[in-house]
Amino acid sequence: GPLVMGTLPPAALIWLLVSPFVCTLPNTGNKPRIYVGIPMNWPIKKESTKLNLRALINTWGQRVDILRFYVHEKQLLEYPAKDSGIIEGFEAYIDPIPMERSDRIEERNIWEKMWRGWKLAARKYLNEADWFMKADIDTFLIIDNIRAFLSFLDPKKPHYLGHTLMHEWDKFNLVFNSGIGYILSREVLRRYGQRLNQGMETVGIQEKKYQCYDRGGPLEDPNTAGCLRELGIRPGDTLDKMGRQRFNLFRPRDLLFNMKYIPEDWYWKNKMSIGKKQLGFGCCSNMPLAWHNFKSGKGVFDPEAFEELEYVYGSQNYQSRIKAMELDPPTGNLFQFREDELSFKIDKDGNALLEKHGPDVQIGRWLRDHPETAQCYETGSTCDCKIPELPDGVVHDCGGDVIGHGEKCKGRCGNGYEMIIDSLDIMRKKENKRTQDFFECDGGMLMFPRFYCAKLCVIPESPKGTSFSLSKGSELAHQQTVALRCENSPKTHLLSCLNGRLFGRVSACFGPCVEVKLKLKGSRYTMDQWEYITASVLKGDKFQIIEVEAGGPRDPVGNCPSFGHKKQLLLVTEGPLDSRGQRLVQPLSCGNQEITIIAKERANEVNCPEEFFDT
Repeated sequence: GPLVMGTLPPAALIWLLVSPFVCTLPNTGNKPRIYVGIPMNWPIKKESTKLNLRALINTWGQRVDILRFYVHEKQLLEYPAKDSGIIEGFEAYIDPIPMERSDRIEERNIWEKMWRGWKLAARKYLNEADWFMKADIDTFLIIDNIRAFLSFLDPKKPHYLGHTLMHEWDKFNLVFNSGIGYILSREVLRRYGQRLNQGMETVGIQEKKYQCYDRGGPLEDPNTAGCLRELGIRPGDTLDKMGRQRFNLFRPRDLLFNMKYIPEDWYWKNKMSIGKKQLGFGCCSNMPLAWHNFKSGKGVFDPEAFEELEYVYGSQNYQSRIKAMELDPPTGNLFQFREDELSFKIDKDGNALLEKHGPDVQIGRWLRDHPETAQCYETGSTCDCKIPELPDGVVHDCGGDVIGHGEKCKGRCGNGYEMIIDSLDIMRKKENKRTQDFFECDGGMLMFPRFYCAKLCVIPESPKGTSFSLSKGSELAHQQTVALRCENSPKTHLLSCLNGRLFGRVSACFGPCVEVKLKLKGSRYTMDQWEYITASVLKGDKFQIIEVEAGGPRDPVGNCPSFGHKKQLLLVTEGPLDSRGQRLVQPLSCGNQEITIIAKERANEVNCPEEFFDT
């Protein structure tokens, strides 16, 4: 049967594989500029993870043009990157992501972090790179091979590249590239950013699966593909001419010696005869672009593997890679599949023709529902930009709510806010490069200034038994400090202003703190971490489990409405010495059960923890 790229007949396919006109000639004059964004939990506590990040930055991270780590903004305020111990200047690689949900590892809210990360990348870096890549912290990228590969493709065309997985094609009409490392051309990010600027409706975690909505949970790679599917963008062909993978989901030794062909497994499903060839030494191209999964089953990373791979791939120069890639360039076509081997029928656009698939999951749905967006693509991307809702504190001098294509206007911070220059621009400022402080419209995609506005702190009334070194109502700049004096002791504690909130050892004025170990039990289910909760609290504090409105101002998680629950359960403390009321220890679960404290053990005195003054 025919080997199909899209729905091409065999003769056309053979012509495409050998034709010198399929791809552009390699761009040897200017190296393709590459941006890489990596989502991760914060703070980093495991030493092996810190070592792996250090190895990543010192190996392939040195070869990309822009390297950014996506970190939950609230976590970053509480655990500053400069104190992480990962590498000196690590804060310069971080982009804070303003998430609505928590950053707890067990909740794995990677999808929200990633779509907001792509939105930020489109707004701030669209003109800074040609190709935009997502990777994991255990992915090793061979950057010079990637540059050589991309030299044959045009970033002004909609290319979506990676290791293509097809196991959800018949279930959800979705084909997607694995999140170990996929690439968006500048044109794809421009269109995707424009779509994200138009808003993301929130749904439950299991609702409208793989459609372009905001929801809790992981699975960022199929959800990203779901958003691109709405825009008519499908994965491109990245196999070499022998049908081997260039983007590899596992380590070399695992792919070479440990893989078995199981037709219904997620890795192999719908790859059929093309996949069968990818066993043993047929697995991987001799010019790979990515390897992945350099960690043990317990989540311990292997930084030495990065150093070994750097030794293998770091010795050749970019020009030599282009010459090698000329023998096996990318085709520029859609991903490869055999239509005659599929267990379902597809239409000319690649939609699986199954009754369970409604119009909401059809390729190009958003364009059909929003003809003005489709017209923007068809007119050579010269349409205007609407100004969306802006981040807190950011204002513009654009004279209206629309900016014309190619136009710029000034951005600034409003009253009560302070401008904080983007960490990337802090490095560039040292090189006398200008900070991007303007909005710019590029074919319907509005790019934002590269700064954020941090809220000034207003000094509140001090807690009973304490006094501030500044008078009530005084303003304090972001990251500046104010002294909190304890009336019953000579001690003074410094509180820092972190985006409008004071942070420090407030509890230390009210007596000694002790470490308490708790064990909790739920009436419907019990989480593993409830077996050993440890909290540093004031001596004499009492623990309580309370209900708050799910999604309300006291809910630090925000995902219970996604499960249809109206309450969030919190573990809090409240004591006679501290006049600040209840203080959060940690969120527990949604309010569809009762949770009780079944054991409590008091330990020795400890230093009082740092905390936000308003918690």
